Amino acid sequence: MTADSATGTGSSTAGQGPDTGSAPVQPDTIRRLQAGVAPAMALLAGMQLRVFTRLDAGPATARELAAALEVDPGRLARLLRALVATGLLDEADGRFRNTAEAAAFLVEGRPGHLGGQELLAQLWHADLHTARSIRSGQPAAMHDFAEASDEAMLAMLRGMHPLAVAAGRDLAGRIDLSGVRSLIDVGGGSGGLAAALCAMEPGRHATLLELPRNARLASGLLQGTPGGERVTILAGDILAGPPPGSYDLAVLRALVQVLGPEEAGLAIRHAAAAVRPGGTVVIIGGGILDDDRRGPPSALLLDLTLMNLYPAGAAYTEAEHAAWLAGAGCRDVRRVMLPTGSSIILASKPPSEA
Repeated sequence: MTADSATGTGSSTAGQGPDTGSAPVQPDTIRRLQAGVAPAMALLAGMQLRVFTRLDAGPATARELAAALEVDPGRLARLLRALVATGLLDEADGRFRNTAEAAAFLVEGRPGHLGGQELLAQLWHADLHTARSIRSGQPAAMHDFAEASDEAMLAMLRGMHPLAVAAGRDLAGRIDLSGVRSLIDVGGGSGGLAAALCAMEPGRHATLLELPRNARLASGLLQGTPGGERVTILAGDILAGPPPGSYDLAVLRALVQVLGPEEAGLAIRHAAAAVRPGGTVVIIGGGILDDDRRGPPSALLLDLTLMNLYPAGAAYTEAEHAAWLAGAGCRDVRRVMLPTGSSIILASKPPSEA
């Protein structure tokens, strides 16, 4: 395969099937999928090199930007022109600048910053191993928290932090949290979601429940995050038992999907046990499937990624989540679909009997 054919830019002969009188089949879907890889890799490289953050100071030539980033100017210029082609940068008179979209979402420190380049790199690397995972019956790019170094885990938490903060803001815009004064963020990584929810309500306090090492590493990230000063960090394992305390809200974000079905049900039961009567349990994830397992597309694709990373992780259906929540004593289960294809599943703990 040539470089042109791999990116969908070369010519090819249309597929010839039986003569039915209709137009020949064209490889349009295949070309579109192949052509989508290189722009995504250019985006990732720009994020990793902090191109967009540097350009927030103003337009710059490739040489000026290369000097600031301490990289080779010739190679950087090739990336910058590719990012112009993707629509993330503009170029005028040899100077590059962020487009409005890049300025809003790819500049570090901005409220809308969509970071997570470490996470993207890991997920996209894992996707390359799908065939190997299927052949071997084991995750070919297994993510082993215990084996990762502190530096690797901190990099991952740091990369995921802006996404967690954004998830908290998004959650607040989609459900009524006016009565929530206390919450627990179960397996919340950096605690960004909990901090974001605390920052929105002065009297609100949160607890981040994380495994001991992650709890230690999250402390520094929360110190510089609005609302982080009202997040208490609790080291523990949700699979070991219900966390101490009583909360108005328990949030499990991107946690259920990395567990096997029995562990998922156990985590939900333990989290629900820490919610006061009348409180709410919220599950947020990209791996929540329709009951017929035919969509949404993003959940189907994430299901493959999870297979490459975790021995038992998987996308689960709405009905499976509802059954786990019912088993945890919750009711009034409902699902909120997000434009990204992710879902929010909510359930309430029944009020105490008078």
